[in-house]
Amino acid sequence: MTFPIPYLPTNFNPNTPGGDSLTTRQIMTNVWPSAFYQNAKYQTVLNSAFLNSAELVSTSPQEVVYRINPDATWSDGTPITASDFIYNWEAQVGNPKYIDIGGAGYLANTTIGYSDIESVTGSNNGRTVTVVFNKFFSEWESLFNPLIPAHIAKQVGWSFGFAQASPLVEVSGGPYQIASVIPGKEVELTRNTKYWGRRATIPKIVFSVDPNPNDYPTQFENGTLNLVQSPSTDLLFSGLSGVPGVHTQLTPSLTIEELLFNLSRAPLGDQKVRQAIAMAIDRKAIVEAAIGSYDPAAAPAGNNIYSPGIPQYQNDGTRYVTSDPSAAEALLTADGYVRSATGVMTKNGQPLELTISVDSANEQLLYIEELITEELSAVGIVVNAVNYPLNTLEANVLRTGTFDMAIVAQSGSPNATYHVDQYLSASKGSRNNYTTYSNPQADALITKASTELDPATSAKLYNQLDQLLWKDLPSIPLYSVPDVMAYNVGYNFIGTSTGSSTIFWNSSTWSFIPPRSGSVKVRLNS
Repeated sequence: MTFPIPYLPTNFNPNTPGGDSLTTRQIMTNVWPSAFYQNAKYQTVLNSAFLNSAELVSTSPQEVVYRINPDATWSDGTPITASDFIYNWEAQVGNPKYIDIGGAGYLANTTIGYSDIESVTGSNNGRTVTVVFNKFFSEWESLFNPLIPAHIAKQVGWSFGFAQASPLVEVSGGPYQIASVIPGKEVELTRNTKYWGRRATIPKIVFSVDPNPNDYPTQFENGTLNLVQSPSTDLLFSGLSGVPGVHTQLTPSLTIEELLFNLSRAPLGDQKVRQAIAMAIDRKAIVEAAIGSYDPAAAPAGNNIYSPGIPQYQNDGTRYVTSDPSAAEALLTADGYVRSATGVMTKNGQPLELTISVDSANEQLLYIEELITEELSAVGIVVNAVNYPLNTLEANVLRTGTFDMAIVAQSGSPNATYHVDQYLSASKGSRNNYTTYSNPQADALITKASTELDPATSAKLYNQLDQLLWKDLPSIPLYSVPDVMAYNVGYNFIGTSTGSSTIFWNSSTWSFIPPRSGSVKVRLNS
């Protein structure tokens, strides 16, 4: 099976800032084991092939006991034990006493949850792991996802040792292993012959680089693709629907297209400027232009924490739905801006001029970018487009803060802790806060929600955080992106994964039954 990706990972460790991407997680989800995964119903489920059990045995203090399958081993023959859990905790706890090779501090994608752990210890020859917390962490099932092989990371380094796949780091603890990497082109996964669990049914999965989704229908026709899951566009959905022998459908998604503001750049550090931008933007028109032609029920996203479809979701963004240019202009005027002779808002002689960046290969976002540029121009804000390939935008531009505004897809999760790190102050350990947003009240809500025992109370606190974010506006959720999923007729069980954060969570159970003679011909990439 061949699946298109926009770029190859710049780091194959998804628990590092450089590896934190959907692409990396899609590739590695069946290479390195996780304690739990999320199924199609947004439920957190034990990885029973890896762990015999994982139980909350005490709440005062919180104590979780993991029992590792005694057959679980890395593909080089090294047993998977408590030492792997201990190392993964030390790399992500955010404590400076733990250091990576070369004496550098560990670069962890997030410390949320791990920083609440007091100790990780092993017993029963390392097959039993006891995790004791110093304060309650409600979403403990989200931890150790995935588990990085400690004996390899100690040799090559956690932060940068997995920047490139090599024979040294190609160690698997799942049903698939990395067989080869062609730089800039593809990653090939094959069955891990040393895997102790059920053998993967599909013998090979190839992740092939193609940053242009408009190519996908043609590639299905010539047999170079077998599966696509991509944010949908009218052109892509209609194109795939017209290919014989291909099953095509729209599926719900937890991904939100979001407009980010870089608060470290004047004048976006001014809350009133951000509010004026929110007033000037017509999110309803954006949704209709982006996905309304094939998803008439689509509506602007109303929550920064929970995606539409998640039970905890509530719509807090009703203030900013349609455009109100008069209110936006009045707010800027009250903030000291005046219209120049050219119609541009200026303050202290400086024009209100900003840049906006999107994925240069995404025609839908390029169109949305034009709409936003026109809407802001109407209230005197000059916007210049500076676009990049997706990999450059995500790996370089956002992480270095070299942008004013950017539209990016934020992958959601039923677990709020998966992505609230982007609203946690950098001083509290966040490495994903590209907006540089900092509010002690937000930090306190995140801390309190993550340590709340009752899920309903935790959700209430996270929705209080969302209400604060709609006030502070470090970013603006635009719309939930439905996915278009397409695959050759004959493949089975793929559709059951549409509710998960990555379609590949159960890919080892997928199968292929060749169509009967006389039906549509389907080419296999063997």
